[in-house]
Amino acid sequence: MRLTILEPLRHRDFRLLWVGQSVSMLGNALYSVALPFQILQLKGTPLQLGTGFTIYSIAQLLTILFGGAIVDRLPRRRVILATDLVSAVVVGAVAGLGLTGRLEIAHLYVASAFFGAAFSFYTPAMSAIMPELVPNEVLVPGNALRGLSGQTARVIGPLLGGLIVTAAGPPVAFALDAASFAISFGVFFFARPPRHEAPPPMPLLAQIREGVSFTFSVTWLWVAIVGFAVTNGFYFAGFTVALPLLVLKVLMGTPATFGFIGTAAGLGEVVGGLLVGNLKIKRLGIGIYTFSGLLGAGFAGYGIAPVLPVILVAAFAFAVAIIMANTLWESALQKHVPRRLLGRVNSVDSFGSYLVAPVAPILAAAAIGRVGPGAIFLIGGLFSFAWWMGALLLVRSVRELE
Repeated sequence: MRLTILEPLRHRDFRLLWVGQSVSMLGNALYSVALPFQILQLKGTPLQLGTGFTIYSIAQLLTILFGGAIVDRLPRRRVILATDLVSAVVVGAVAGLGLTGRLEIAHLYVASAFFGAAFSFYTPAMSAIMPELVPNEVLVPGNALRGLSGQTARVIGPLLGGLIVTAAGPPVAFALDAASFAISFGVFFFARPPRHEAPPPMPLLAQIREGVSFTFSVTWLWVAIVGFAVTNGFYFAGFTVALPLLVLKVLMGTPATFGFIGTAAGLGEVVGGLLVGNLKIKRLGIGIYTFSGLLGAGFAGYGIAPVLPVILVAAFAFAVAIIMANTLWESALQKHVPRRLLGRVNSVDSFGSYLVAPVAPILAAAAIGRVGPGAIFLIGGLFSFAWWMGALLLVRSVRELE
């Protein structure tokens, strides 16, 4: 009996995308462990930890709406290949500077700005290309399986990254990430999805306005995006600033401890991906909001008690919920948004999701000195749970979304 989640692998171009992304996501998991500890090794402060993510977020916000419009104009395959190739060059340069002892925090900030801009093109392209690779009836399993590649990487990657950073230093992890981007480019280069039909000629700004107008004409769409803008700020603050400090200052841990927590989260993501890929959830809106509320509860768990077993359970629970919520959300967009607008609506979604990201880590760095890193998780998680459960009860179109 064939598992539902495996159905998308019957399609060749999806298999190529999935294989390349699986390798690239493993490299990204190494990078995510190496980056904060590279900054700390360079005598960086909590504020400098947060500044890197702030730069990333500002670059993304400045480019995301244009990225979605361009993705709706160009073949999505071409956009994905270009971002993979340039990412390999940028991370390779960071690795080279690190291995030769010339790396500075400013170089990492430049890389963060690049990745913020790259996200603006890569993410809408990845979501928009899915209906071109698999039939509509297996979109949810396809998104779940695509997510599962990253989730599996985040099981192996944080633990492997922690060991590599501890034994060989962050630059080696950066070099492996650069190689993963090159492999992803090489594999997906052989994909031949159906030729993307370009939209009618329209000025770029008018094209962006069309995407924004459509988004705010659909209640379930804009309500969720506002929710992401509000609650994601806590998550960004927690995972970019509070968690490394919680590991080093409260748990008295090492980069390996940080990686171990990431591995627990990765296991949760695998479980969430397997569940959502094989379950038939008719009411997508109820599922999205319920799991969004539960991920707030998981986030609060990081701050309940400063002991590693509790934090591991919280990381696992948060990851299960966020994969369930995100996969259902992405599938809802692909099913209910016109294909010609999909890149732009995804970019509006990302813009809202990262709207408070530039200030969240800086505010967290200022607050941690007074309340401690655990309080960031506890306060943010409880607020997020209340927000999503309240919205689910109050907004009818969310409850009716199938």
